[in-house]
Amino acid sequence: MSEFNSFTQQVGDALPLLEQMGYEVTTFKVTWGLPPKARLRLKSSGNPDTQKATAIVAKAPSNGVLVSALISSAATAKRIQSTMKLGTAFLDVDFAVPPRVNMKFINSKDSPKDDFRDLI
Repeated sequence: MSEFNSFTQQVGDALPLLEQMGYEVTTFKVTWGLPPKARLRLKSSGNPDTQKATAIVAKAPSNGVLVSALISSAATAKRIQSTMKLGTAFLDVDFAVPPRVNMKFINSKDSPKDDFRDLI
């Protein structure tokens, strides 16, 4: 339980940085079990400012592997979003063994509700 509390604290510490990068939390789901799992879904704005994201990564604390991975994944998604001229990016972060990050992008010409069923 103490490890899970530490994990949620690290995620909480990363949220202000992610918000500065243009992300918002859409869901945070916790599954109790052995081991417990959590899923964090982040949604980015349609305006990928890659220079700002790079600057935030450079200033981000490097004291936690979780925070570093979360911030660098968010910056990578911003770069992909900018390069491919996509409208909205979703990051699904599964905190489990092993952890993983899924990135999904919606074309800026499509409305998010049309493709939301594909993101679940």
